[in-house]
Amino acid sequence: MRARHVLYALLAVMLVSGVIEPVEATAPPSPVWWTVLSAFLMSFLPYYWYRLDSEGRRFHRSRWMSTGVVAMNFIGVPIYLLRSRPRGQRARAVLRCFGFVVLMGLAMALGAFVQSMR
Repeated sequence: MRARHVLYALLAVMLVSGVIEPVEATAPPSPVWWTVLSAFLMSFLPYYWYRLDSEGRRFHRSRWMSTGVVAMNFIGVPIYLLRSRPRGQRARAVLRCFGFVVLMGLAMALGAFVQSMR
C-alpha cells in the first residue's frame, strides 16, 4: 500500500463517519462497534501514513515522534512535516496538510448530508 492510499482510506473513514454518526441530539447514538473501529482507524491510519512516508524519505522515526503522531496527530503530523521536508518545501507540506484536514471535514459533512437525505 502506498501513502496516498492511506489518505484515501482516511477520507473514506470520515465519509462513513458522517453517515453513521448522529447529527441531531435526538437521534440514537452510533453503534459501539463503530465508535471503537473509527477510534482505532483514526489513530492507526495517520501512523501508517507516517511510517510509509518516513520510509520513503529515509527519515529516522524517533519514539517520541511516533507517539506524537498516534496520540496527537493534529500536532504530530505537522511537526513531522516540518522536520522531514527540505527547506523550501516545508510551508507547502504544512499547507497541504491543513488542506487535507479541511477535505476530511468536507467528507464528513458530505456523509452527514447523505445521512440526512435518508
